[in-house]
Amino acid sequence: MSKIVNLDEKAGVAPEVMTLKNFRTNGDIENFYRYIHENGLRREAFMLMEYAISKVAKSRKTKKKTSTFH
Repeated sequence: MSKIVNLDEKAGVAPEVMTLKNFRTNGDIENFYRYIHENGLRREAFMLMEYAISKVAKSRKTKKKTSTFH
């Protein structure tokens, strides 16, 4: 198994604020994508992302419904 290294820590650079533009270039995310690819976990990763997105979408709908009534 390959060792996962946080590129920000290795370079001695303070981690930046995570934005949508720099999300994929974050060292941790790159290592996560590499791990999924090397271990053939694309199907499982897709299922987990669908689950997480559905939970976030439900919580956003709930927030919108409750905030409009106040």
